[in-house]
Amino acid sequence: MESFREVQEGSIRYLLDNKKEVTRTNQKTLVILNIFYMVVLALYLGASLTLFKSWNVTTLYTIATVIQAVLLVVVLLRYNRNRKREWGEVKIACSIFQLYAMLFVGIASIVPVEMNQPAVYLAPIGMALAASFIFEFYHGIVLMAVEMSVYLVIAFIIKKPEVFAVDLCSTLMAFMMGVFLTKILYTQRIRENETRQHFRRMGMIDSLTGLYNKASTEFLSKNYLHSKPNRPCAMMILDFDNFKFVNDTYGHQAGDAVLRSFGRILKSEAGDEHVAGRIGGDEFFLFLKDCGPQEAEAHAERILNKTRMITAKDGTRPFSCSIGIAVKGLNEENRSASETYRDIFSRADEVLYQVKENGKNNYMTQS
Repeated sequence: MESFREVQEGSIRYLLDNKKEVTRTNQKTLVILNIFYMVVLALYLGASLTLFKSWNVTTLYTIATVIQAVLLVVVLLRYNRNRKREWGEVKIACSIFQLYAMLFVGIASIVPVEMNQPAVYLAPIGMALAASFIFEFYHGIVLMAVEMSVYLVIAFIIKKPEVFAVDLCSTLMAFMMGVFLTKILYTQRIRENETRQHFRRMGMIDSLTGLYNKASTEFLSKNYLHSKPNRPCAMMILDFDNFKFVNDTYGHQAGDAVLRSFGRILKSEAGDEHVAGRIGGDEFFLFLKDCGPQEAEAHAERILNKTRMITAKDGTRPFSCSIGIAVKGLNEENRSASETYRDIFSRADEVLYQVKENGKNNYMTQS
């Protein structure tokens, strides 16, 4: 079973991979719990006027119900499902609600003081709230620890020793069970996320080189062109020269090793900002965002130089590639801003063909 540190690291990865979904889930849970909490308080207020009349808690439940009514309006207005909020804000709101809810449960477990009874609802509600929201694992544990600690301090001051001893045992037991429950939930989430990410990568990534596959490069490039139609970009189509000769001379395994080396070169050039992919056997793709002709040609120069440094199994080199570059500009001289993915790809493919016709091992740019 995973250690607490592994679960914490996994929970952070889970949040990074699913931040939007987690934010929506927490936002929805916050609204539902506030509605549920309002209904429960209203029922307890009614019970305090009848069933619990001898407890003298009507004032407490009246104040709590009024406060909750105000908070419910705020939550419904700000965190309904039609309003998108940032992860950080929703996290803070959920944390505050959890602390606030447990504060009331703690107060209700002590008042009326003269009854001096052990807490009945603190333990189960504490465990339930620990599993309600999606935080980093340690964040959820710290919240639960703060809630339980504050209650125990107050109970120690106000309650009789024998009653406090019961609360201490039940609270510590609830905390340990809450940690265990939270760990199980996060472990399950992490494993499901890893499986989902694995299948997602299998659908997007070329298994040999680790680059994006053809469908992914097209999707990501189109997405950029659609979302930023007024920004420049450059598209490269790269063809590894004489790859059939490499396979015939060194064998397919050596050929695969050469392609993987070439893939690493493109991945290095793309970094986290751009899109590098393999779109055919020995044909590759590089989409450079917010990039003009000079920057694209600088990338091409580096790729050519690095490709010449690839070494075959027997130490033979150099290898080479041919590159066709098409740049999408912002004015009539450099093409229309409405130019499509297919238009740019066709231009890059056209100049690639010219490079190969003129001796390969070079690049050409069409703006």
